[in-house]
Amino acid sequence: MIEYDTVIVGGGPTGGFTAAKIAEKNYKVAIFERNKKTGVPMNCAGLVTPRVFNLLKNIPQDKIIQNKIKGANIHSPSDEILSIGGNQVHALVINRTVFDQEIIKKAEEQKADLYLNNTVLSLQKKQDFVEIKTSKNINVKCKILIGADGPFSKTRDRFILHNPKEFLHGIGAEVSNTCLNPDYVEIFLDNKIAPGFFAWIIPINKEGTKARIGLCTTPSAPYPLKQYFSNFLKDKKTLPFLKNSKIITHIGGVIPLGVLKKTYTSNVMVVGDAAAQVKPTSGGGVYTGLLCANYCSQTAIEALKNNDYSSRFLKKYQKLWSADIGRELNIGWKLRTIFKNLTDKQINEYIKKFQNPEIIETINQYGDIDYPSKLIKPLLKKTPFLLKLLPKIIKEIKKQKYIF
Repeated sequence: MIEYDTVIVGGGPTGGFTAAKIAEKNYKVAIFERNKKTGVPMNCAGLVTPRVFNLLKNIPQDKIIQNKIKGANIHSPSDEILSIGGNQVHALVINRTVFDQEIIKKAEEQKADLYLNNTVLSLQKKQDFVEIKTSKNINVKCKILIGADGPFSKTRDRFILHNPKEFLHGIGAEVSNTCLNPDYVEIFLDNKIAPGFFAWIIPINKEGTKARIGLCTTPSAPYPLKQYFSNFLKDKKTLPFLKNSKIITHIGGVIPLGVLKKTYTSNVMVVGDAAAQVKPTSGGGVYTGLLCANYCSQTAIEALKNNDYSSRFLKKYQKLWSADIGRELNIGWKLRTIFKNLTDKQINEYIKKFQNPEIIETINQYGDIDYPSKLIKPLLKKTPFLLKLLPKIIKEIKKQKYIF
């Protein structure tokens, strides 16, 4: 049996980043990835904020960044359009496959062992360590097990027992022959297209001729996911952009929402999608996952230094990420709860009301994809009609000193 200080289940960006940080301190680290290659298949829209690269040092951005996004056109069910953004870059379109591979490469450079095409079959806690058995008959033991194994995390199910509040089901594709403004993402709010969430068209080149498109629905959606996607391609609102488009490759996946109340137990932590550390308003999890992975690796390093893998010690991880992003994720969940109960008629009304130059200016000034709650107070000053929607959220936001 091979012994490691830390084993990470899952070779995505959060797993690779966590592995690199721990291995950097000369601890023995292994990553188990079920797929034959990291970053394949791609199951993400690949839209992140520039903050992601503030967390990642020495990652070759020129190989990863495909396009820079300055704004969004938000389409209501009746195709009223709210255009937000401006001259500033708000988001980056990335090649997720290369992104994942570069992060894993950094982990390997720090001497982390990578086991590809290895599905974890069993996880057993024995005294003060965890035993892992894989589909390739590899048996290892470790002092700390970190689950970065996605929305249906085996690590979470085996040890943490809590589950995310909701799972969104996503479908999409990369397409060519699109007709897009390369500076703007197209967002479609329409319960006939994407019940309970939204659909998107993201230009992935500077000419606007290639895009990543997709949508998410709730499990309670009345029709199959493929039917919604087929309708999306033919909808009159999307035809101007997709009329002559051709599908290059399909994308699909599941997004967990509603962050876990507990992300640790003795010898074990979960991070990223496994912990549902995902923005409930957008479904984005790269930035939040990496941010939490930073705290996860920090806690693991301290635990290894102190030879203390108890639940009491690993609780520090929960405290760190909660203090940083926890309240934002909880407010995001409350906003999500409000949004998914809106009717198409209400969405039309709100989009129309937001088409006010002063409101748009406020959104452009304070809007933040990673921290949407920063917009709420200044927006309420311009749009008092929102007060009836947000009483519980306002109480939460008043606790956030960086806003008030």
